[in-house]
Amino acid sequence: TMMFAVWGKPGLNNPDDPHSPSGPAGTADPDALTAAADRDGRTLAQTNHDALDAALAAGFADGTLGTSHRGLPVQLIIKADLSDLIREAGLATTATGTLLPIRDLIAMAGDVQPWLAIFKDATTVPLHFGRGRRLATREQRLVSFARPDGEVCSAPGCDQPATHIELHHAHKDWAKGGLTDIDDLAPACPRHNRMVGDQPGQYTTRIARSGPDEGRCLWRLNAEPGAPPNPEHLNRRPDIPKRLQAHLEQVRREIHGRNTSGDQTRPQQQPVWPIVDYWPAALPPLRPGQTYTPVEACLAELLVRN
Repeated sequence: TMMFAVWGKPGLNNPDDPHSPSGPAGTADPDALTAAADRDGRTLAQTNHDALDAALAAGFADGTLGTSHRGLPVQLIIKADLSDLIREAGLATTATGTLLPIRDLIAMAGDVQPWLAIFKDATTVPLHFGRGRRLATREQRLVSFARPDGEVCSAPGCDQPATHIELHHAHKDWAKGGLTDIDDLAPACPRHNRMVGDQPGQYTTRIARSGPDEGRCLWRLNAEPGAPPNPEHLNRRPDIPKRLQAHLEQVRREIHGRNTSGDQTRPQQQPVWPIVDYWPAALPPLRPGQTYTPVEACLAELLVRN
């Protein structure tokens, strides 16, 4: 209530009024505040909303929330695909796991001082320290989050966001000579990080060095003595949005009969969902030589599962 009284006075922090004073009431020019109050047509709920928004923005800007959290700066850290930024559509991901519309991200970007990470062949931030230090740096944390699988813990099935994870020496443990290099580190929440070890029931991890999952952390649950080794697993949660997007594009092509991306020269992608050779008994069976479209195949699989 006190915060709303100080930050939510009529005429103050009004985003629809370019001449509205910002900040707490005590810092505003009295005449400008009076004039802005006469123009202010917001409801009490709208005024409180704008007051909270302004107070939080000020807290982030002046550093009162602290300087680091598990190695990350206490600032807005957002990851987005360049293609989504270009077409001004889609979703970005924050380090806390929140999805943010690209249009909102672009609107926010005009008022912030961004760190831009573009990964191709080189980077200007120090990412390789060898044995020179044990703990990951802020730059390594930012780069880790910006990787395609960096928004959650790398342990299979874990959904802890980047703000709750540590950088784990995944390829070789620090105590065994592991390096604090970005290509040997992987995000791991504290619980899973403590579960890595040599004993049965603990996990062994390594970084994939080749193939489609190159650079990602593989987890293997150590088997009991004499038992066959368990398979390695990846956390596929970060892949879900891209798989859904690819499936949506396939559905759109199936419905409209064309490439919906605007690039008519790009070859058609293979269906994301395989053509299935079964069909629920309640629906007509396949005729000889007939195949179902990806949309029909997806529907069939959903019906069979449910």
